[in-house]
Amino acid sequence: MIHNLAQVGQGATSKIYRDGKIAIKLYENILYEDVVREASKQKFAYNAGLPVPAILDIQQLEGKSVALHMEYIKAQPLMHVGMDKDDRRAAIETLVKLQCDIHKIPAIGLPKQNETLHRRLTQSEYLAETEKEQLITLLKKLTTDENNLCHGDFHPLNILYDGSKHWIIDWVDATAGNCLADTCRSYLIFKQYIARMAGIYLRAFCKEAKVKQEDVLAWLPIIAAGRLIENLDEKSRTWLLEIIRGNL
Repeated sequence: MIHNLAQVGQGATSKIYRDGKIAIKLYENILYEDVVREASKQKFAYNAGLPVPAILDIQQLEGKSVALHMEYIKAQPLMHVGMDKDDRRAAIETLVKLQCDIHKIPAIGLPKQNETLHRRLTQSEYLAETEKEQLITLLKKLTTDENNLCHGDFHPLNILYDGSKHWIIDWVDATAGNCLADTCRSYLIFKQYIARMAGIYLRAFCKEAKVKQEDVLAWLPIIAAGRLIENLDEKSRTWLLEIIRGNL
């Protein structure tokens, strides 16, 4: 039984267990097809040569439980408690370089970023219809024909370090699209959870990628609105709505 194994991690919709050299990501109340889609994105990144754990198997268990088997990586998150200022800045530099490596990869065949964002905007119950119209208009304005690989949830907890190599995990939100939107998502997560590092991250990324901060931040109301349908508390939703309405 999976539950008899040691639990080594937990996400918003899953728990992760270790069985020797295998990590088992266990989902409850989820469609098998959804896990297959997530696995296909991780396989895409792996086959592109990125440092990503290999997918091994997918199993349908009793009820609506699905187990995704992948290579186990013994490592810790890129940023963690106890790091000093210099270590945090070095971690940001590593994160930025990894993100730029991701963005260099063409991702035709993956879900389109603009379609994913459009769906999130139209499905949101927290936005007025006039706000949705404004956001969709802005999305159309900012959308390009780019098909860069975008992780979709790139932040320090989704980068693991094993002492010699950095690994990128959690590819469930990966799309083909505009790297500036992907960067804005990372910036927003920093701003929400590690606010003191948000500006440092944004400056470092823009320097590495040779883009303008204002071009990244132009995506802010769209990315904030896209997060509203996620499993968030009321305080977080209020904060996101303030960002949206303050930038429209």
